Amino acid sequence: MNKVIVITGPTAVGKTSFSLAVAKFLKTEIINCDASQFRKGLNIGTAKINLEETDVVHHLIDFLDTEAEFSIKDFQFLAREKISTLHNRGLIPILVGGSGLYINAVLGDYDFSLPGRDFEFENKYQDYDNEKLHNVLSELDLEAALKIHPNNRRRVLRAIAAALSGKKISENLKGKKLLYDALTICLLADRKLLYKRIDERVTEMIASGWLEEVKTLKRRGVDFQKVKDIGYRELAEYLDTGGSLPDVLEDIRRQTRNYAKRQITWFKNKMDCNYISVNYEKPQETEEQIKALIADFL
Repeated sequence: MNKVIVITGPTAVGKTSFSLAVAKFLKTEIINCDASQFRKGLNIGTAKINLEETDVVHHLIDFLDTEAEFSIKDFQFLAREKISTLHNRGLIPILVGGSGLYINAVLGDYDFSLPGRDFEFENKYQDYDNEKLHNVLSELDLEAALKIHPNNRRRVLRAIAAALSGKKISENLKGKKLLYDALTICLLADRKLLYKRIDERVTEMIASGWLEEVKTLKRRGVDFQKVKDIGYRELAEYLDTGGSLPDVLEDIRRQTRNYAKRQITWFKNKMDCNYISVNYEKPQETEEQIKALIADFL
């Protein structure tokens, strides 16, 4: 299998700086796997790298309109296409980002071609209570039934539809079969230190013009209910209604800390990672650790 290198980790851990160093070291290019950084106009609040300030080529970054429809299946296709292009040029791609599901979708045999929601199909079971409906799923896909709560009616119906179409959810989304020979490096930091970096970064984002960025998006008529990235909707509401900016920023910090916690849980439970604890006082040591892992891998 062709080789790829993944550099991941929670928000604010330092993925950007270390991935740049690795890309220069290997004389290769980066494929962005951070869903927050796909969209144009969302720059400061997503800590997006300024591509004009680096000579490292990045792919799948800053390429989507702010409100454009874009699925994980779309990303899977584009990312694999980029990986193939880089391999054909003799390069080892570096996948960088904190969106664990997006990374796994590229590396593993995730199949996102399951049928979408079908209300006509669901109406066939409208007289079934949740327990009876769950029993139907148990007969079709027992493994899925064991994982899906009977009260989660929508998921139960979707699993039934998938099983009847010949694609059991229990088999379909495991993604355990890797399509590439992948080295996945997960950067971690002491939790208190990481949270401190998150808090400081929100302050730096405001100082760098985050509010002005939101104002620009508002003038363009962006619907902030469609912007899922932390902070944008909160700042837009603050500009509309006023209130306490410090309170809004503290809410953004809290949400971001919780997001980082969820990311770490995902990496530990869903990814086969090589963990490296970042030394911020001596970043060169961390960089050398990363390079040593890559040297062994190659």
